[in-house]
This record gives sequence, structure tokens and C-alpha cells, in this order.
Amino acid sequence: MELTEKDRQLLALMQKNAREPVASLARQLGVSRTALQERIQKLEAGGIIEGYAVRLTKAAAQNSVHCFTFAALNNKSYPDVSRKIKAMPSIQAVFAITGEWDLIIHLAADTLEKLNREVNAVNEINGVVKTASHVVMETKFNRNIYAL
Repeated sequence: MELTEKDRQLLALMQKNAREPVASLARQLGVSRTALQERIQKLEAGGIIEGYAVRLTKAAAQNSVHCFTFAALNNKSYPDVSRKIKAMPSIQAVFAITGEWDLIIHLAADTLEKLNREVNAVNEINGVVKTASHVVMETKFNRNIYAL
């Protein structure tokens, strides 16, 4: 699906506030409410808009401890490792990267102790050769590319 400039503007507005009324979005974009509603439906049907989520404030999320774990894998283990990490609810996102490491794994837990158990569980997955973990001390800003 080819995105227009209006689509990009709409998506930017919706990322700021997905609960913004369609009539308000239409006014901001200078289009009719009906046309905008149809466009949103096309973006959903075309797989551009996958869903809607709740973003928590820092105060609500402050009881969570986040960690980014870099992982190097045995090349033959990608499918097995992917299946196992996807099944772990503490894992928020996984990014395949270039360089020395194969993956960056974003983990979150209620306590540092629970986070430590989860990081250890990643280390124990057959096919994970080595890891390096970095605990998040503070979020400076979040463009909400993924929830943190």
C-alpha cells in the first residue's frame, strides 16, 4: 500500500493520540470526516495500522525494570531461539541487528530479581552463545516506536 503525505500526517497525529475523535483529525487535516474514516479503514485493512495500544505514564510504569540484552546466536538456532523468546511474556520486543550481536532483546519485569531470572532464562536457551545486558536507569524520552 502506497502512503500519501496525508496518510503520513494522519499516522503522526494518531501516534500522538489514537483516541483523537475522527472529526477532530479530519479538521486538522482539512478533509471530510467520512473521507478520513474511509482512509483509516483502508490503512487498517492494508496492514499499515496493526492495532491500538495504551501508553502508560512514567508514574504508572515506574514499578517496572527494563533491560536490553544483546544476544549472539548459533546461526543454526534462529528458529528455535525465536520460538522460545517469543513465548516469554517478559520479552517486550526483539530486534535483529547487524554486527557482533544478532539480537537486541527488550525485557521488562516488576523487580530486579525477576528481571535477573528472565535474563538468566534467555542465557539458558539452547543456541544463545553469549549475552550482554544493560538495565535501563531512566527513559529520557520515548517516541513510542514500541512501548517502554
